[in-house]
Amino acid sequence: MKETQNNRYAVKKRHKKLDSEESIMMITFIRTFIVYAVALFTIRCMGKSGLSSTDPFQITIMLLIAELAAMPVSSPEVSLLNGVAAIFMILFLYALSGFLSCKSELFKNFINGKPSILIDDGSINFKEMKRSNVTITDLTEMLRIQGCPSIADVAYAYLETNGSFSVILKPEKKPVTREDLSLTPEQETMPCIIISDGKIYRRNLERSGLTEKILNREMRKHKIESQKDIFLCFCDEKKMLYFYTKKDKPLLPPAVSVPFTKGGNA
Repeated sequence: MKETQNNRYAVKKRHKKLDSEESIMMITFIRTFIVYAVALFTIRCMGKSGLSSTDPFQITIMLLIAELAAMPVSSPEVSLLNGVAAIFMILFLYALSGFLSCKSELFKNFINGKPSILIDDGSINFKEMKRSNVTITDLTEMLRIQGCPSIADVAYAYLETNGSFSVILKPEKKPVTREDLSLTPEQETMPCIIISDGKIYRRNLERSGLTEKILNREMRKHKIESQKDIFLCFCDEKKMLYFYTKKDKPLLPPAVSVPFTKGGNA
């Protein structure tokens, strides 16, 4: 009798432990979802410039958001409200620093720093290279990445505040442009996707100067029965239409249409 009672007690204890673990797991799922939503909202509020920039201030903000988002998830004893409040505080500080940077050049330089001129008027600035911890090997490597294998071709080279490298060639080394040859450039449009996986992008269709009538006409030329048969259709800068159908074999060239006009004549 006593053994039976002990077995029942052990089973109840095991069930209670399982219920507790399931409860903790469910709470963790909910906390993770909330923190993820808050962190995603915060990063979206920072804007595209915040995501594309890698200056010290932006890196610090991202690391703080990651740390604050992880704490309520990995430590159940940490208040979820405190973690969310801290993330929103980081967002407020980011917005405040952006506002002050627009108003004060001194504050902007303090937060983001200034670009370093590594090559000035064709001369290597060794003092600035030493201050920026850039060796001559690093400099030549960055020049090669920018398509400038020879230092002698460079007029100015900048190490930007986000760590990227900018190069301005000497006038005699710059590529020849249409303006140099007094040629009138042809008018071009912005390349855009017209159809993706059978779905038509009407905004891009209108932006490229196309109409559904012209699109359907070009589809008939290439014996494409329906838009659903098209995996990809895009319009390039010269108003050429390229059709990739779902029936195409790998590496098969796309069907290409001649340039069209707004009037609808090819």
